[in-house]
Amino acid sequence: MVVPFPRRVGDVTRDTPNGLTRMAEYGRYRKGSPGGYSLAVPAPRTGVGAVAIWTAADQPGLGDQLLGRVIQQELLARLPGWRMTLCSPDGWRRPAVADGGLVTEPLRDRSPEELAGSATLTIVCSADPFTLDLAARLDPAHPVVPFAVADLPPELAARAAFVAVADPALLLDRVVDRDTLPTRVAQLRQLGELPDGDYDSTEPPANVVFEDRLAILSGATSVTTDDPHVAAACAWLGVSCDGAEAQGSVTELKAELKAELDRVAELAEKTLAEQGTELSTRISMLAQENHALRQSHWQLRQRMFVERQRLAEPLAELLRERDDAVTEATDLRDRNGELARRNEELAARLAHVESELTAWQNTKLVRWTRPLRDAYGKSRG
Repeated sequence: MVVPFPRRVGDVTRDTPNGLTRMAEYGRYRKGSPGGYSLAVPAPRTGVGAVAIWTAADQPGLGDQLLGRVIQQELLARLPGWRMTLCSPDGWRRPAVADGGLVTEPLRDRSPEELAGSATLTIVCSADPFTLDLAARLDPAHPVVPFAVADLPPELAARAAFVAVADPALLLDRVVDRDTLPTRVAQLRQLGELPDGDYDSTEPPANVVFEDRLAILSGATSVTTDDPHVAAACAWLGVSCDGAEAQGSVTELKAELKAELDRVAELAEKTLAEQGTELSTRISMLAQENHALRQSHWQLRQRMFVERQRLAEPLAELLRERDDAVTEATDLRDRNGELARRNEELAARLAHVESELTAWQNTKLVRWTRPLRDAYGKSRG
């Protein structure tokens, strides 16, 4: 059963079984916050653990959009029923086309104590200086796992439970439907965003959603980039990449990434058990509801994909008709120009003939013989 999403975050919903889902299950009210509501996950007191994933999803970079999504889906596969909250410095206060409608919780204006108390475990997969500094100021008893962060500050590395180094963009199977990428490439070609035939690619444009950017990479003959996350995505797509190179074979890197994700899941379960909550006491209804919401969200994205296909085809037809109209208008302009040139030529020839006729009529021979010619004409008539 697919559970409809509540009318707004924080509302008591009557669409869930027995009406048991309350405001605390979706978010808690915070006075002074924009809109009055926060998507912060409350402290895990119901037997369901909570993982906060600090990302840079409020930035348009492809890696910024991918890392948090991959970690979220991979941990959900290992920790079913757990709450996964994506966070970024500005979050939903700074929406962008590239995020594809992803909602992330703002980190600014929130204290380290509040952030540590709202989650069982915190994962940091962003190199943003503000995020790294905030993570280093969390309670030392709160487990923090930096994930694929380059140039990790020493103070954060010292207090981290462990450091994961594999790039999550190597595992996109739970985030992107690979079978839809060729269709997206065809749609982008219909819309004139991609050329026909083979092409090489650098960084995909930042003004399209991340699925389309992956489609652009998947359709390229080769990709040139210095972004290691883009290179990892190309490795998942099976596209040759110049510039940033993976350290090791793709198979070994994927195995290392899965092992690190398994370790994160084990650490999360251990931390939840140490907080005094038995894993067997999780509320099954809440887990089922969370699963249903995620399935509903996925189906909504698939429906949007189909609707876009329906929109792309008539739009492409309109673009073709526009091109035909432009070509026809160009031909008409050329024809009108040719007719205007011929008209000017005929007008010049007529003026020349009229001037010649006037000159001939003004000759002495014509003037002197005119009476004789008039008389001859009358006699003939």
